Amino acid sequence: MYVTGDHAPHAHRPVDADTARSTGRRAPRAPLRLARVITDPAGATGSGGRYSPALADYLADLARLHGLRRGPDDFAGVARTTFTDLVRPLVTEVADAPVDLIVLAHVTPDAEPGWPASFLTGALPGEPLAFAVADQGVAAPFTALRVAAAYARADRFERVLVVLLDQGTFLTAGPPPQVGAGLVALVLDRGGTLGEMSTRVVAGVPPPRARSVLASSLADFAGTLVTGAALSPPDGPQGTAPGPVGLPGSGLGPVGLPETAPGPVGLPGSGLGPVELPGTGLWRELTDRLAGGGPVALADYDPAARCLGICVVAPPDAEPAS
Repeated sequence: MYVTGDHAPHAHRPVDADTARSTGRRAPRAPLRLARVITDPAGATGSGGRYSPALADYLADLARLHGLRRGPDDFAGVARTTFTDLVRPLVTEVADAPVDLIVLAHVTPDAEPGWPASFLTGALPGEPLAFAVADQGVAAPFTALRVAAAYARADRFERVLVVLLDQGTFLTAGPPPQVGAGLVALVLDRGGTLGEMSTRVVAGVPPPRARSVLASSLADFAGTLVTGAALSPPDGPQGTAPGPVGLPGSGLGPVGLPETAPGPVGLPGSGLGPVELPGTGLWRELTDRLAGGGPVALADYDPAARCLGICVVAPPDAEPAS
C-alpha cells in the first residue's frame, strides 16, 4: 500500500497562517525506540545491471505515449540500481529477528516498475505488513515514521523497519538531476538504545514561513538541529549555522532556532560534491550525532508539497514508551 500526497490526512497537522504555529498538539513519543541506523549495506549501491530488451521496449512505448522521444536504445544502454537492488543486501542485516512492519519512503521514483516492499515482506521473517510513502517530497521520511508509530501503537508491534531510498536513474527527458542512489534503514524496537523518537509533519506551510514555523515548533528544544537544504539559514551555507540563528520576521528575537549542526550528506553546500541525496542525506549521520549524548532534531521542508517534517530523537528514558 502507498501513502501519497493528501491521502494521509491524519499524518499531518495544519498550520495557522497568522501565527505561523502548528495548530496540532505536540507530537507524542513513538512506542518503539531507535535501535539501529543502517546506511548503504554492502553492495546496496552497486549497479543492478542494464535494462533487458523487453523492458527497454516497454519503457520506450511508455515514453512515446507521453510525448517523449525515447527509443529502446536510449534505455537498453542504461545501467541502473533499482530500489529492489538497494534493499536486497538489507535482508542479511535485519533478518536476525522477526519484523512486524516495513515502511518504505522515497523522494525520487524508482528506475523501473518494481516491488521492493513486496520483496522485503517475502525475504524477512515475521510476515511483516508493508507500506510505502511517496509524492510528498522530502517530507516522505517523516510521514513514514508517523505511519510506523501509529501502527506500532495500535497493534503492539515489537520491531519495525523504516527504509529511506534515493534513486539516481531517471526515466525522463532532458538532463537528469544530480541525485545519487542510496539507502538508510531505521530499525525500531522496544529495546532500542539510540533514542526515543517523536515526529511531526506540518502541512500547509508557505515557503516564506517555513523557518519561523520550525522555530516555533522547536521553541523548547535544547539540542542539535540538522536541517535540509530548504531550511538553510539565508545568510549561510546550507544546513549550517555559526550558532543560534535569528529568523527575520519570526518575532522570536535573536535566538529563533537552536544550535544547528553541519548539514546532511550530499546536499549542495555541504562540501561533499554536487550529488544530492534528498531522501537519505539528512539521516545518514544520525548515529554520529546521537553519540554526543544530547537530543537531535532533524527537519526538512518541501516547498512544492508545503510540508514541514520534524523528528526529535532524544536519549531514552529508563522504560520504553507504551
